[in-house]
Amino acid sequence: MSGALHGINVLEIAQVMAIPMTGMLLSDLGADVVKLEPPWGDASRHSMQPVLPGESKSFAVLNRGKRSVSLDLSDEGSRPALEALVRWADVALVSAKVSDLASFRIAYDDLKQINPELIYLEHSGYGRKGPMADQGGYDLTAGGLSGMMALIGKERNDMPVYTQPAVLDLSTGILSALAVTAALLVKQTTGEGQRVETSLLSTAMYAQANVAHDFPAVEPNFRATFLEGIAKAREKGAGYAEMQELRFGSVRRQSAGNIYYRYFRTKDSVISIGCLSPDLQRRFREALGVEDPRAEPGFDLQTDEGFETMKRFVKDTEALMQSRTTEEWLDLLLEHRVPATPVLFPEEAIDHEQVNANGYMVELMHEMLGPYRTFAPPIRMDATPTEAQGPSPLLGKHTEEVLREAGITDDAIAAMIESGAAGPKLP
Repeated sequence: MSGALHGINVLEIAQVMAIPMTGMLLSDLGADVVKLEPPWGDASRHSMQPVLPGESKSFAVLNRGKRSVSLDLSDEGSRPALEALVRWADVALVSAKVSDLASFRIAYDDLKQINPELIYLEHSGYGRKGPMADQGGYDLTAGGLSGMMALIGKERNDMPVYTQPAVLDLSTGILSALAVTAALLVKQTTGEGQRVETSLLSTAMYAQANVAHDFPAVEPNFRATFLEGIAKAREKGAGYAEMQELRFGSVRRQSAGNIYYRYFRTKDSVISIGCLSPDLQRRFREALGVEDPRAEPGFDLQTDEGFETMKRFVKDTEALMQSRTTEEWLDLLLEHRVPATPVLFPEEAIDHEQVNANGYMVELMHEMLGPYRTFAPPIRMDATPTEAQGPSPLLGKHTEEVLREAGITDDAIAAMIESGAAGPKLP
């Protein structure tokens, strides 16, 4: 049975993580994805968990099910091959700076002239307008600019700590795949292609949905007070931890007494508790045999006495949670129908019985790296099943095969390979 996107041809002109994730998802859905790589290969082959020359674990997991064509777009001799691939494609996934789009003549207007019905995904770090439009963007830099890193709040030695996995890259990959499938639906109805646009910065703002906002009618002074305070703190050279306290100090006071939605240390490890509704919170208290001071008449968290009471309540609950093992707590909490899980490391999670029961990992065979396990397609469809189409390709492995399918003659292909306009050139 074919995938939902069977018959859709995708040309991926992108490196590293965000848009390669998009191409991988489209491949899982059945599309034929051709990855266009420079002669030296996608940067992630060499810089992200490399294990062999030109091969890395990161490249393998983010580029499964694709075919690799190697072209040197800076060589004018590769242009006929590029144009043939654009005519072959239904979708082009393009991730590059504005200046590179112009330099390599791969901007939307360039490719639309070749294929007027093309769906063109344009991805950038910070959007294609504004003073930062031509700057390279990464998960880390977009996270810093957007406030996401500050919101996550991890700090060590008075500095923010970069958090993995690369949430913005991966989320952008998913949003971009959604955008492409929506554009394909429009094309099916109208016959017209279009440009769709994503960026790491837009993903970062979206990902802070319940935080990155401004409600002046409801909180008329909060943002202005904070901005004034942070400006003064920076002027005097305050440390990062002090600036974090300016932003989150009052928030922490409001959330004092949180025993319901957090991680707890147990006797032997760590457990996660997720109780957001009043009913779930009641069950959690019953399982632990505790009473929440906030239920007492006249309790006021805003007073110093109330604040200290809640701090003691949390410490007492933390001590109680450390009196039993994670397994013992899970058994008890399950009896009370309380949402709880063990906190695992990835190496443990890939063998967890829940992961295996649902087939959330898949095994592939790479011709150089051998067998490996990686995440299965995250989307399931009954009538048009998703499937990992195969392992990641060796650099340029499908250059001749794909160019021949795109209508380039054998002699022309041979000439491009001979001149260096096509084909891999690993150091």
